[in-house]
Amino acid sequence: MDSERFNHVRAMAARDGVPLHEAKKAVCVPLSKKITLGYVPPHAWETYALCKRQLSWFKTSPHFGQILVVSASNLAPWGLKEEVLIRDSKFRCRKFPGRTEQLALLDRESYAAIKPEPWDKIDAEEKKRNGRWLKIMGLHSKSYQELFITHCANHANFIEPEYFLEGEEPIPYSLGKTTHLCSACLELFNIIGSEWKKKLVAPCPGAVLFAGMTSNRYYEVVQSG
Repeated sequence: MDSERFNHVRAMAARDGVPLHEAKKAVCVPLSKKITLGYVPPHAWETYALCKRQLSWFKTSPHFGQILVVSASNLAPWGLKEEVLIRDSKFRCRKFPGRTEQLALLDRESYAAIKPEPWDKIDAEEKKRNGRWLKIMGLHSKSYQELFITHCANHANFIEPEYFLEGEEPIPYSLGKTTHLCSACLELFNIIGSEWKKKLVAPCPGAVLFAGMTSNRYYEVVQSG
């Protein structure tokens, strides 16, 4: 939403005594069950060093410059209608595409056309940090370069789905376990995959760590309207 509408949210929250939490680091923090009402200001998408490169997708989105509000309850009484509803899903995926299939997703024009330039610019400092992160997650046999292919393929599948459930239209899903994913907030918050009425999104490690989402569980992201 724009700042004028957000001021309305702030006023309603103050009137009703609802705490309003600002995401000052990871943008996924407002998804925590501990937060009733949270928001992500535009500058937050490039403030947190750990996620800055990954969240460069925000600048390629129609939502660039807008304020994201995340609520645990329906805000219809405040005159607001949600863009998406995030809820639990029973969907499970037992088999994911291999390296060859993932590389094919990266070759698609649909992915290349909207991929932000900083997305695959991984500097030396981040490479060192990622190496430590891999060990923490128990991925000793993988290099970050290998893992990054999965990160890219996963986003590409939400742009032009190759792996999806059949419905009135494709229902794309995440292409890996939590430890193999990155920046799931982009799908959860409709930055990537906004064309689809429904998405099935598994959280990345950050969403588990910062927002308390359940590892390896799929969440259903449903467009409103």
